[in-house]
Amino acid sequence: MNSIPGIEKLSMLLSSTEIEKLVKAAGRHSETSNMNFTILSVNEEGIEIEVTQGETKSGRYASETTLSTRTKDLFSKLLPKTKLRIYAQTFAPSPASTVTTAWLESKMQQKGVRIKQIAFDTGLDRESISDWVTGKRSMSQIVKAMFYFYLK
Repeated sequence: MNSIPGIEKLSMLLSSTEIEKLVKAAGRHSETSNMNFTILSVNEEGIEIEVTQGETKSGRYASETTLSTRTKDLFSKLLPKTKLRIYAQTFAPSPASTVTTAWLESKMQQKGVRIKQIAFDTGLDRESISDWVTGKRSMSQIVKAMFYFYLK
């Protein structure tokens, strides 16, 4: 089961059963949308909650407004009169995630760079670079980042 960091801060406002309900509901958000909640602080002014969204398989991401609305809906059910201050952080994909074999071919052609030059500049062997460029070998995130910044 997914846990909410800082959930123990709500123990003075909610029963253990209510906390379990909240954790289960947050777990559903985590499973379906990779949304994660953190209780930052609880005081007389209200509750501060951070909500973040990680990478999803579908590639679809919520806006800050949507993340805030879902967080408010989730917590307001059990804490209807409590003021919630929500800090939403949307997912920002790594620029290196755009690197594909087609992207590599296009950038190499645009910049007039050949495999031999990349090998010379990076110290990597030509065969490995050729395999990545042609798609014979899959690229790790580190390799994608290297190509991204090299050809940027």
